[in-house]
Amino acid sequence: MFAPHDQDHGRAGARGLTRNHHGAVARRLRRTAIGAVCAAAVALPLAGAATAQAATSAPHTFTSSWTSLALKNGWADYGFGSAAPAVTNINGIVHLKGAIATHGTNNVPFTLPAGDRPATDVAVPVDLGGSDAGLMSIAPNGVVSVEPEQSWSDAQAFTGLDGVSFATSGSSFTKLTLQNGWANVGGGYAGAAARSFSGIVHLRGNIRTNGTNDEPFILPAGLRPTHLVYVPVGLCGANNGRLKILSDGEVFVEAEGGTLSNAECMTSLDGAEFAKSASLYTPLTLQNGWASYGEGTTSPAARKISGIVHLEGAMSNSTTPFDPAAFTLPAGFRPTHSVDVSVDTSDANRGHIEISPNGQVVVFAEGDVWSNAAFFTSLDGASFAP
Repeated sequence: MFAPHDQDHGRAGARGLTRNHHGAVARRLRRTAIGAVCAAAVALPLAGAATAQAATSAPHTFTSSWTSLALKNGWADYGFGSAAPAVTNINGIVHLKGAIATHGTNNVPFTLPAGDRPATDVAVPVDLGGSDAGLMSIAPNGVVSVEPEQSWSDAQAFTGLDGVSFATSGSSFTKLTLQNGWANVGGGYAGAAARSFSGIVHLRGNIRTNGTNDEPFILPAGLRPTHLVYVPVGLCGANNGRLKILSDGEVFVEAEGGTLSNAECMTSLDGAEFAKSASLYTPLTLQNGWASYGEGTTSPAARKISGIVHLEGAMSNSTTPFDPAAFTLPAGFRPTHSVDVSVDTSDANRGHIEISPNGQVVVFAEGDVWSNAAFFTSLDGASFAP
């Protein structure tokens, strides 16, 4: 058993974080503790993980068939209540779940089964220890590799698979017309494209530009949201970015810290998704000072489609002391295991939400810059297997 000893708990307490998210903070402490022990070259235990089951009381209930992933190169289940790593394919969209960790330096944790491999190279953002950004590259042969934005110890401590998804091929996708100097990256990556399924628009492909215009394309009429959405995407060097998508279809790329050169080098659309409208979504009751953000965004809500829970909307919290426990999911939308899903926060900074089996949702910010999450947290594009 690892003894937590990072400073996050002290900083959290200094900001007045309340007791109703104690379990989430404890799990986060374990992440950093594992990373510290890895740095000291102590072996990582194979912690048992909870078995995920489909919720039965929410609409659109569907039990998908999950395939366990065989870890290698020193990687192991993260445990601590998270699911064991697994994969499923729903209508051409591959979904991953679970969490993994390692004490080694090999960045290849597993190879996807043949039926779950993409036809092209894919790059999708993932959540790492400390809410830091990472990028997961997936080759057509199924080989998966992990790249951290900051330190390899972040990936060692925790690499979350919950919410990671990508399209296996361009079948039924509509090619997007790039503009303002933007072009497809090529070199094995798919071209920019989008499709709509059950009210969710999925994007794929990889784009870049030599210019400074941040509007790469306009979505066709049938693929536009009815409200403003902010969706996290991966950029060069595993840096974080987001798409700002307007109801008229205009799409803008924004980079963390305003460093547009990271987006110009590469903006991956793989795994990016959003709800076209709030229709059929269940509104979420915000708590502890959290409120809908407004400004053209929709209010936080949830919907289950083919066994996957999708979230949408944006929120903020202006109260002092700040409480990161934002809402509790209704019973039919709760996971049977601890889930960590990447989200977008203020100025394209990274964050994640941790969802407990009791439905409590706690917001974390990269680098513990809580003001980023408090000022703006987008749930658009966040999804998980219950």
